[in-house]
Amino acid sequence: MIKKFINITLIFASLGIASCSDFLEQTSESEYTADVVFSTPAYTESAINGIYAIMTEDAMYASRLSLMYSVNSDVEVSGADGNSYNQQGNRGISNYLGQASWSGHLDRTWGLMYKAIERANQAIVEIPKSSSFTNESTAKVMKSYLGEAYALRALYYFELVRHWGDVPFKIEPTNSDGSNFYPAVTDRDEILEYLIKDLDVAVDYLDWGNTPERITKGFALGLQARIALWRGGYSIRNKPGFPTERGSDYLTYYKIANAACAKIINEGPHRLNPSYVQIFKSLCKLTTETTYNENLFEVALGFARSGEVGYSIGVRFRTNPKYGYGNNANVVSTTPYYFYQFDPSDVRRDVSVAIYEYKPNDKKKNVPMEVLVSNPFSWCIGKYDQRWMSDQFLATNLPATNKIGSGINWVMMRYSDVLLMFAETENEINGAPTAAAKQALKDVRSRAFSEVDQKAKVLDYVDALAGKEEFFQALANERMFEFGGEGIRKYDLIRWNLLGTNIQIQREGFASMLNSGTFVNLSGQTVTTPSAYHFKYNADGETLDLSSFNFYEEKGTDAIVGYEEPVKMLSGYSDESKVTYLDVVEKFSSGLNNPVQNRHLFPIYQEIVTQSNGTISNSYQY
Repeated sequence: MIKKFINITLIFASLGIASCSDFLEQTSESEYTADVVFSTPAYTESAINGIYAIMTEDAMYASRLSLMYSVNSDVEVSGADGNSYNQQGNRGISNYLGQASWSGHLDRTWGLMYKAIERANQAIVEIPKSSSFTNESTAKVMKSYLGEAYALRALYYFELVRHWGDVPFKIEPTNSDGSNFYPAVTDRDEILEYLIKDLDVAVDYLDWGNTPERITKGFALGLQARIALWRGGYSIRNKPGFPTERGSDYLTYYKIANAACAKIINEGPHRLNPSYVQIFKSLCKLTTETTYNENLFEVALGFARSGEVGYSIGVRFRTNPKYGYGNNANVVSTTPYYFYQFDPSDVRRDVSVAIYEYKPNDKKKNVPMEVLVSNPFSWCIGKYDQRWMSDQFLATNLPATNKIGSGINWVMMRYSDVLLMFAETENEINGAPTAAAKQALKDVRSRAFSEVDQKAKVLDYVDALAGKEEFFQALANERMFEFGGEGIRKYDLIRWNLLGTNIQIQREGFASMLNSGTFVNLSGQTVTTPSAYHFKYNADGETLDLSSFNFYEEKGTDAIVGYEEPVKMLSGYSDESKVTYLDVVEKFSSGLNNPVQNRHLFPIYQEIVTQSNGTISNSYQY
């Protein structure tokens, strides 16, 4: 019995593509027919696990889809310089310079998503045929598996749409005669509308669950809201002139999103974890949190098997005797521009932005410690930290000579996202913020400030937001504060039609910081960015005392008694360095408006186009 179960797992897992060029040519070579594979809950679970398993591939949520393809924005940037910004791979893709001829990158992600969709299609067709689906003792669990299949298919298609736009859409298994290997592309609005309805079915079959590592009713509703907002949002369109536009019926979809979020808020078990930093400490520790259930869904990765969270993103570690092998965390970086968007009292600032790297300090006898980074494009996302990882990771990493799969789960959605989507839809539908919208914003913002700041920074701040546009700007900023480094900001800016605008504002902000030492942030505040940081270490001699920094005060570049040697920043750079950094910030995202305005969609790999016999083609001047 066990051997047969394992065989079916492996056989189902082998369903897939022979190459990226025949991405829909997916048939099973199994000796087991569908009536066997879906005959029992145990076998069906194995099949559903095969759909989940694709998520853990490097080209999916273990690395590329989650980290590398979710940048650039005005928060996260792909680590690059003036020579590497357009190279084949994640840097060129992140800067909107991907090419249809590049292999091993976008083509791999595209193929894997269609592979997962094929598995989901088989499950959706076959599960209702199973006698276990109608058997009183097994019907509930079989319906749950069917709900997962519907939601997983919706998720994969949604990723295709928001990265490629109009794509082939197939909701039945591949025919053995090859008649539906290469369907023509379908308009993305039609696809999204179908997915929204599919998620109604999924929600009916799913319950609220007891682990964030499987899709539950809560995530299916949250995904429905996210898809509805994308359907109601802006995107570049495959029409003459390639305009960026939204559908005239967009409010219909805001109402769908609003209802889905309200159901989660009113009926679900999800709440905010009172500690913002603890969300990420638990993730790094490979602990699933089930007290507050803030994380609606996490892609379950495996230690020493997969996952670049903490390696390609997170606090940068150089190899050292205390924590072992280093990482390359500035693959996904952030900048002082993001740091200075935060209110100085917002606890999320120092969780989200690491202004230092951890390494042996050659000025202090090579003792490993936090060392301030002067390069403004090498600040890192602080939410993923080797010091928070498990004892197992440390024991494995100390003698390591190569990178280890961190196994840190990729969080697809948190409850704070649901609250902020709800607030956004309330504001848009009603033309002004409702009391419920303001309360949702207060709930999220409250966690970010100490008790002494609650009245001024939360209650009074939100209550003063009167009009629709003012509330929207505050909400857009709140999403920026809340989700830095979580693969959300780029997609928010796209659907709001603000991606190009905010990237240009970022360029101008950097120029102002470099040239004058001040800039106006997105909250409308004029911020002083000093020419040098003066600072101290904590008593441990290892960690920086962030409270000692003159982050918002100019103190010159000369040494101050009792402080470490100052580090020049921004307006304190040499003229030569300023020219270099201004050139870099111009090159970041430089493909977005050249040769086509707002070309945020990716090219389809040329071999896929060629092999499709005319049913698929590239657009947007790719």
